Amino acid sequence: MRRTHVGALALASLLAAAPPAMAQAQDFYRGKSINFIIGYGPGGGVDSASRLIVRHLSRFIPGKPDITPQNMEGAGGVIAGNHLGRRATADGLTIGLPGRSWFVEGMVKSPGVIFDPVKFSYIGSTGVNNTLLYLRGDLNISTPEELKAYPQKIPAAGIGAGTSTVTIPNMLAEYGYPLRTVLGYNSSARSLLALEQGEVGAYFTPEDSFSKRPDLVAKRVVVPILQSKRLVAGMPVLADLVPAKDQAVLSLFTAYDDTGLMVVGPPGIPADRLEILRKAFIEMCNDADFHKDAATAGEPVGAPIPGPELEKIIARLAEAATPEVIVEYRRLGQAK
Repeated sequence: MRRTHVGALALASLLAAAPPAMAQAQDFYRGKSINFIIGYGPGGGVDSASRLIVRHLSRFIPGKPDITPQNMEGAGGVIAGNHLGRRATADGLTIGLPGRSWFVEGMVKSPGVIFDPVKFSYIGSTGVNNTLLYLRGDLNISTPEELKAYPQKIPAAGIGAGTSTVTIPNMLAEYGYPLRTVLGYNSSARSLLALEQGEVGAYFTPEDSFSKRPDLVAKRVVVPILQSKRLVAGMPVLADLVPAKDQAVLSLFTAYDDTGLMVVGPPGIPADRLEILRKAFIEMCNDADFHKDAATAGEPVGAPIPGPELEKIIARLAEAATPEVIVEYRRLGQAK
């Protein structure tokens, strides 16, 4: 008994001597509210994935703060990226999911970008993506070879200049595939509606874009014929259609397949608060209830990518964005 009493006293002394910042950080979120910025409009894949995270993340943050979603759509996630990168306070109470390829726009210094993607506070990602080229089923095209032989131009929905919804169809068009990008579709939800109504015939998008419209795939209203990663057995891979000279720019176009949907905060979030958010995010991604909700919502969830690993990936991509690659990226990023 005496040893136990002495041990308890020692533990109490140790806790009392703990760094004040650590103790304060553990209690920081109690009674607070986190604003969660979503870089796309309601109804699309980014919005659905973001709201899944919003529903669960608080359970794993000490103090269980409220988390309020806020849609801030525009420019393929760049508007949300600008807000998080330059305007939001770095106190750990504003975080978000700007989109998929927003950070690449920062690397290539696209017009309107005021953030540096390398400087963000990276919290975590729910896992890698696979992006596919979908065509309307009534075109009766099931392979890239059949697409290349198609006698007419096929309009492809483009969410924004510089996004892979534009760059990949443009790149394929240069190799003789009859695709023509059309801008003006500001979300996956709008693009899927355009596909369903026959307004466009093609859309290059992550497979989770169909989380709320799985019927379009099940009923073969749309048919995937090409993928960015070797995940679907038997389906051709985009990189195999691209010449060696264009592989570097292709890797930039599809960079978000390696990063997945990243939750980030403004540059400079205090290290102790950032560590709390990172730990909570990974715990959430490994939680059974989170996975059950994701399955119900049709949201694919893979192996989570921790914030420190995302920092390394972003740094490598930024280093590979040479002036020559940037020139080519910008050229192919415009609607034809």
